[in-house]
Amino acid sequence: MDQQRQSFMSKRIWWLVGIVVGLPLAWVLYQIFAPNEQIEISPETTVLTEPLRADGLPDYAQYFYELGHEGVTPENNGAVEFWQAMWPGDLAVEDWHPLCDALGMKAVPKEGSGLESPYTQENRAKIAAKLTELYQQTLEGSAGEDLLTQQNQTFIKDTLAHDAIGLAMERPWKSAQLPALAEWLERNSRQLDLLVAATEKPKFWSPLPSMIHDRDEGLIALLLPNVQSMRMATRVLNIRAMWHLGMGDNQAAWTDLKACYRLAQFTSAGPTLVEQLVAIAMEGIANQQTVTLLDSGHVDAKLASRILGDLTAMGPACDIANSVDTGERLLFVDTVLRLATGRDSMAGLTGGGGAPNFDPVPLMHIKWNYVLREGNLWYDRLVAAARLPTRDEKDKAIKNLDFELRQMANAQKNPYRLLSGLVSRQARSEIFAEVMASLFLPALRAAYEAEVRAEAVWELTRLAAALAVYRAERGEYPEQLTALVPGILPEVPLDLYVGEPFRYERKPDGGYLLYSVYRDGKDDGGTSMDEEIVAGEWMADKAEIDSGTRDIVFRVPVPEFKLPELPVEEDLLTPPGE
Repeated sequence: MDQQRQSFMSKRIWWLVGIVVGLPLAWVLYQIFAPNEQIEISPETTVLTEPLRADGLPDYAQYFYELGHEGVTPENNGAVEFWQAMWPGDLAVEDWHPLCDALGMKAVPKEGSGLESPYTQENRAKIAAKLTELYQQTLEGSAGEDLLTQQNQTFIKDTLAHDAIGLAMERPWKSAQLPALAEWLERNSRQLDLLVAATEKPKFWSPLPSMIHDRDEGLIALLLPNVQSMRMATRVLNIRAMWHLGMGDNQAAWTDLKACYRLAQFTSAGPTLVEQLVAIAMEGIANQQTVTLLDSGHVDAKLASRILGDLTAMGPACDIANSVDTGERLLFVDTVLRLATGRDSMAGLTGGGGAPNFDPVPLMHIKWNYVLREGNLWYDRLVAAARLPTRDEKDKAIKNLDFELRQMANAQKNPYRLLSGLVSRQARSEIFAEVMASLFLPALRAAYEAEVRAEAVWELTRLAAALAVYRAERGEYPEQLTALVPGILPEVPLDLYVGEPFRYERKPDGGYLLYSVYRDGKDDGGTSMDEEIVAGEWMADKAEIDSGTRDIVFRVPVPEFKLPELPVEEDLLTPPGE
């Protein structure tokens, strides 16, 4: 009897232990793996409420496909001429017919009919031959023969010839200086003219290839083949603009440079932050060469006034706030939804690999609507900060947001907080929302700084145009910027970084120094960030200066085009094996 009672008590104890341990474990497992709530379709969660996919969730790919398509026809769409000029660019073969069909093009351009890169092996070999001929004229004895070794010829072709093409993009040059590049311009004149024609159209709509196909890849897998093609188009148009300028045709030079500005605007109309930053870079190239054109001795008051009017009408090609509000926000929302439905995995998202079928995230009980709302609230704050009216207000708001993001990232490392995520779906949802925000919220401060710099350079370029008008009318540049008001400009524009007029000095060589003090707010005397200009003067070689002393500088006149010199390093002319 005692033995039976003891056995019964033992079983009761184990049952109690099982209940004490099992119920909390079951509760924890339920908290982690309970069925997820249904995604709410609303502006606060999914942002888009239409169009919808077959599963009832927003079709972000279709939205991106249609973005900017309203009112577009093959006749008013500059993308038609653009792709005819650049064909096939970085497009995959399977995307050729779908893209042409989407654009309404009557036929797919012939392969190889597009623009030929100026950096081809053939071009560089011809330029290298000319450089070798020039170098041999200055060398004596065996040094001239050593120049012909394969090692040295490879260096001249791959480095010095490449540099020569880059210089042709920056300085006015003549056909006699680079015959091979002049021949390249002639061979590609049709494609270059098509690029100019593309920029004269009022619209530019070029759907992304991944949007044309019915691919379930998500916005994070977007390919932007037109971005690289846009960048190349800007470079080659700058080369031709500087050739026109070197040959004395300033009107044609401005036609090409204006086309570069328009291409930058087409690019900035895209929804992604990448497109905004590429547009800033493209416009920056055009700004530098426009200042070079404006200082040339052949620009009359009519052309200078036209350039000033065109720049003012176009405005700077950048809208970071719109990109964050549209493309970047939808990229975040689409990715969260793909994780919630198992179409993407956290391992794949963070570069860890792994198949979505084995991803535990969709099985975990996470309040996905909470994650979406929190993410959108962050984007609301970012956009609001970027759209504040003054730079000081923007700076303060963005710095505060940066600080909060850093604090949030540090909180994710707290082990006790991570442990709470195992037993509380609310805590787990909060942690996941913060992780996603840390992964996807753009570095808005860096992007905003790029936008401010672009605006400052654009204002400097407009000032250069106004100065060119003044010189054309009076024969010399003014002593002070105030002389431009009110006849040429309604007021002197202010340096965005300090709220004061840009620094300006008329130089004894007939040119001028014009610059912004840049983001540190300190006047460094006109020392450029690339160290080509130090204390307002062009340097033959880059100077060794304190990396903290920089301005945004225009100094005219620019140095004349000069082919790259032969390096003086001894090993260049040393035959291999010695």
